[in-house]
Amino acid sequence: IIFLGRYIPESPRFLANAGLMDEARAVLARFAGGGARSTGAEAVPVVVAEEEMPAGGLRQLLQGSHARLTWGLVVCGTAWGLVNFGFLLWLPTNLGSMGMDASAASALLARSALLALPGIGIVIWLYHRWSSIKALILFIALTTATLLLFVVLSVAKVQSTAAMVTATALLLVSSSGVIAMLIPYAAEIYPVHLRGTGSGVIAASSKFGGILGAGFGVLGVFGHFATSALLIALPMAVAAGLLARSGVETRGRRLEEIQHALSAGSSVSS
Repeated sequence: IIFLGRYIPESPRFLANAGLMDEARAVLARFAGGGARSTGAEAVPVVVAEEEMPAGGLRQLLQGSHARLTWGLVVCGTAWGLVNFGFLLWLPTNLGSMGMDASAASALLARSALLALPGIGIVIWLYHRWSSIKALILFIALTTATLLLFVVLSVAKVQSTAAMVTATALLLVSSSGVIAMLIPYAAEIYPVHLRGTGSGVIAASSKFGGILGAGFGVLGVFGHFATSALLIALPMAVAAGLLARSGVETRGRRLEEIQHALSAGSSVSS
């Protein structure tokens, strides 16, 4: 990434805010396509520098128009950490307690991971071609449903390798899709002065979920297969509900349009 950084230009907005108006126009002209260049320099889009605002803090994230959205993303990140660093980590042990051989359980995870790889392409396509917020909610819901599927398999004492491979592959695809969209969505949804803090808090929530997962593992929570799956499915479902109510579409929208949609949604809710 450091090597490729020299070939990736800064955004026109950043350059304009830094007072580099000529460089900002050059970047716009470069990426506007041939149509803009053919109409002459006067047709190059105008870049307007924004008034620089002080960096926002955690209080701003948890108040006003961003509060519900932030809580939804934080709950989602925490639940994802519990899935990735807790449930999946203890899955081979739990499968062994259900009667599956230890080597077979490890092979099952490896096979499921390979089956899950093509699913990432679907995640990328849905996020960029369909809808950012709907795709995120879809994969949160899919993760919740897969965890509930594990509950059913455990309660019914199903030991079918095919069923476990299918459920594990679904969980890997859905949870990988959640984290693949969660951080980019957080970077898109917040205004410039809150973006660093906002995306950092959301990323930290996933690590916090990992810390909780380690603690729950020490306490023996993940030794109860069905119970642990159900406990993680609950916050996942809550996150899906919060984002369904407060999330806004970012695909094809400028930052100002996103913030207007957030403000409008907040005023309607209140």
